[in-house]
Amino acid sequence: MMRRSSQNYVCWRCLSPRPAERARLPRRTFPAASAAFSALATASGTRSRSPLLCRALARRDRPQLRSVSTQSSESPASGTASDSATDPAFDESYPEKRQASIRDRLRIWETENPAPSHSVPSDEPADGGVGNTLIKSRGEYGFKVDVATQDDDATHPHFDGVDVADLGQSGAVLQAGDLVEVSSSSWGLRLLAVCLGNFNGHLHFYTSTGKWFTSRTVRSGFVVKNFVDDPAELQAVVEAIPSLSPSTAVLNRLQDLNVGPSRDLAASLIRKIYTFQSASRHIHQTYVERLGHAHAQLGNEEKMLNLREIADALLPTSLKRNKGAFPPEALYAVYSVIEADDVAFRALDRGARHHESYIFALHSAEVRENVVQVEQMVRDHYELASGQTKSSRRNPPSAPAAVDGFLEQARDLIDQVRKEREWSPHGMIGPFKKAGAESSKLEIPAWSETSLAIIKFMQHWAASDGFRSGSRCHWIGASILRLVRRYDEALLDSTTGWTFLQEIGWIQPWDVSSRHALRLPEQQLNRHPGILPPPEAPAAAVAAELGPDQLADLRQDFARSTVYCIDSADTLDVDDGVSLEPVGNGEYWVHIHVADPASRITPENQLATNAALRAQTNYLAGYYQRMLDRDDVRDTFSLGPNQPTLTFSARVDETGRLLDSKVTPGILRDVVYLTPEDVSAVVGDAASSDVPPAVLEVGTRPAKNTPPVRKMTTPNGLSRAQRSELETLSKLANALHRARLDNGAIPAYLPRPKATVSVEGVAPGATSDGSAFYRGDPHIRVAYEGQGSALVSSLMQLAGEVGARWCYERDIPIPYRVQLYAGKNSNALRAFNRDVLYPQLVAGKKPSSEDWHTLRALVGGFDVSTTPGSNLAMGLDLYTKVTSPLRRYPDLIVHWQIEAALREEHRRGQSLAVRKFPRAGTNNTESSPPPPPPAKREVAKGTTLSFLPFSKKKLDNSVLPRLRVRERHSRLLDNVEGNSQWILQALVRAWRFGEEGGSSASSQLPKTFRFTVSDVVGRRFVKGQLDWFDRPAHVELEDMNGVARIGEVKTGDVFEAELANVNVHTNRIYMKLLKRVEGGQ
Repeated sequence: MMRRSSQNYVCWRCLSPRPAERARLPRRTFPAASAAFSALATASGTRSRSPLLCRALARRDRPQLRSVSTQSSESPASGTASDSATDPAFDESYPEKRQASIRDRLRIWETENPAPSHSVPSDEPADGGVGNTLIKSRGEYGFKVDVATQDDDATHPHFDGVDVADLGQSGAVLQAGDLVEVSSSSWGLRLLAVCLGNFNGHLHFYTSTGKWFTSRTVRSGFVVKNFVDDPAELQAVVEAIPSLSPSTAVLNRLQDLNVGPSRDLAASLIRKIYTFQSASRHIHQTYVERLGHAHAQLGNEEKMLNLREIADALLPTSLKRNKGAFPPEALYAVYSVIEADDVAFRALDRGARHHESYIFALHSAEVRENVVQVEQMVRDHYELASGQTKSSRRNPPSAPAAVDGFLEQARDLIDQVRKEREWSPHGMIGPFKKAGAESSKLEIPAWSETSLAIIKFMQHWAASDGFRSGSRCHWIGASILRLVRRYDEALLDSTTGWTFLQEIGWIQPWDVSSRHALRLPEQQLNRHPGILPPPEAPAAAVAAELGPDQLADLRQDFARSTVYCIDSADTLDVDDGVSLEPVGNGEYWVHIHVADPASRITPENQLATNAALRAQTNYLAGYYQRMLDRDDVRDTFSLGPNQPTLTFSARVDETGRLLDSKVTPGILRDVVYLTPEDVSAVVGDAASSDVPPAVLEVGTRPAKNTPPVRKMTTPNGLSRAQRSELETLSKLANALHRARLDNGAIPAYLPRPKATVSVEGVAPGATSDGSAFYRGDPHIRVAYEGQGSALVSSLMQLAGEVGARWCYERDIPIPYRVQLYAGKNSNALRAFNRDVLYPQLVAGKKPSSEDWHTLRALVGGFDVSTTPGSNLAMGLDLYTKVTSPLRRYPDLIVHWQIEAALREEHRRGQSLAVRKFPRAGTNNTESSPPPPPPAKREVAKGTTLSFLPFSKKKLDNSVLPRLRVRERHSRLLDNVEGNSQWILQALVRAWRFGEEGGSSASSQLPKTFRFTVSDVVGRRFVKGQLDWFDRPAHVELEDMNGVARIGEVKTGDVFEAELANVNVHTNRIYMKLLKRVEGGQ
């Protein structure tokens, strides 16, 4: 705020403490505004300030606030730095000063008043953080749409050995004519827009306010498909688009100029959107009583709900139309209410799917009430401290006193902890300072009920990412941190809140924030694994019993086959193995034997319910958790002698043609366990030499590996016949792989960095009342990881192909793995893969972001669907996952469906097949989409599919929407965000705390890096990639360092840069440019 013109500008943040505290806190000041502009006014002959100059100065580098210590009791005549009247830099009696420009005067003032600088937080943070949405008004013309903010790894296809996974947002499936809501969380704006189409990898939109804008990806929570169903209605608007260039920089410049199709041309679109909005508002106003308390009608427990389920609870059924569904206008009214209440709801899957697939998390009543309670406590505390109300003086409430007690406890505990671990601004506290196993003597307080309420709020805010970036609730956490008075030099954001939780022992010093942020409703999370008791499992899950073997009478004895289970020696759940059966004439039956828990665990069993909540086994380093987390389940179903299996068999020849297939329940007798490395040694399949040798290690290296959990066979322990079988299996696997390559499969997957973690050197220290402390730190090793055994990968894909064909022939709904637009864009996709993408992969070069965006635009994303479709990235006409039912819930679904059909075929004495898939399809050089589903009369000729545990409708409406979210979150945690945060922890420990490598093989951390530009985001910051473990990084405006102007930076430019900052909590690396290496001038 501006006080009298003769006084200095004082930051409002410095005015917030109570008067008794002001003397202890630094005051942040700018030179007096009137004095700064007086020379300018004199020179120009006018006494008015120039708004143009103000705007010009505002556009320059971010201003820096200087801290100047002051005492509240000092008078203006005391000669302090804040007294401009006695400061020669501002004394009008000094002619040489009076004639100086404002910048010269500011430089003089900075020289005479040295102090640490503090960056002024931006109203709109470049990295998608919390923005100033409450007091900064904006118009729609500078609208910045929300886009996916994950690291680049999340937007690139991942290959996990048996599947190509897509972890990015689903905006690529938008089509021309779709209505989509776009938003800007940092601006607090939401607009409806019509998609004009996808041109050269960019989605073009026209908003209800008459603005044209483009984006490669869009985070949207609401889409109406085919809103404009007449292409002619869009044609005039599309033709008026100023450019369809593939260049992001060109399109950004045009949007900055506010050019685009006029409102007159788009009048019909604007009218349609207005009509839609009016109808939605009318529904909202009509049922405002129901919609106004949405969360109260949905229960007290946390849960996942889709938009249709929420609408069923809030709106009368009389609004439903054809097929018993609510119209889009009604759903948008419900959606708008949900979006406005981020205390109760959180959107989980923002894409361009059908509205019934949108999934929201409903926070529990305990969480909702705690947010309200803590907010009131903090308000009361500040009001009492400031003495703003007489009532607060006369009758001080008990809550502020309880808050004071918590603050004293927290300060004391933090002071103790900082003697052992240094605080840092990098989203993690430092490693343990004391060597050896010195006993911790921390005095941990007993947290009161009020203290626990505040701590749980901080966990919800800083760890669980409980509020959107535009939420008003961020002030609560920031105010609590300010009251703690231990973070005076830090930005009071959720990152500092995360380190606060670490310092009070509520979470581990090395905890991975993605574990908390990606946790879904009803999933359990242990803050201190092995120290605090784990969350209680449902009693039904503990007592759940395994049923009888429902396929006992159908099992084939594979006594004559040796089954090879190829997995690491420490694998607990062995769920697949392979065997060979020669047929003659160069043909073989390849049997892929898979563990069979579906035969004794029904979909209604509590074990299955728990498996559905987890979706898959979590492999995050340091936090491994099995999907079926009971030892008796593992012992009953892990493959071994006399264990049951569901076997997927394929008859193939030596050219890789798939001649026939079948699915058979079986039982094993002779089982051999081998590691992938030993199999490679036997078959001569040497590990790829393209894996970079870079290694980074921090911490004490653990002792030698623990003994294997089962008896492993070495190459020397194999008989000659067994070695021959493995060699034949390897040849067949390679032939199948070549056939898939001819069919368009991705030829190679680049190695990715992987963090492995050991907590062997960590000892628990003091624990009390939910807090725990530790001596020592994990050992972290970062190295590149290849794609594993080619034999195993190829044969597991073969099993998925067999399972998909078997179900397709019987019209059994299962979760197929498909590429949404691969069939429609087949020719263009093949040409792009052949000419652009695949040559780079074969050469070991990482494709650019532009290439990945083009690929996504052509394939429309990878999805799981009950509608069969091709998967060109894998070179397969049909594919599903079947080989890990102990570790993946989708595989378990397929097994349940198949086994129900096997029992029905056995009962009827005939096959349920209603069509035959063309044989030898794997080696087709041109993939064709599967034949259309059979006509209804063909299915009815046999029987209905009521014997199946999952109908197509149930899978589409209930199971798959939740499965998509759970599967995506698990993969993001294991492969992207969680893994990246371990890598950044190692980086901070090496860079900031100087930890040396744990072994001689560890590479020394370089002082400078090569930074290759991948994108320039709205002239706000530059995205790129480092030549250190392919880590994504950002360069903000102030870190351009005069090396280049952001408007001149192009994709592909290379700079030498040094680390400016690392934030483990937000998964960000920030660089400072040193010099240009390649590109530009």
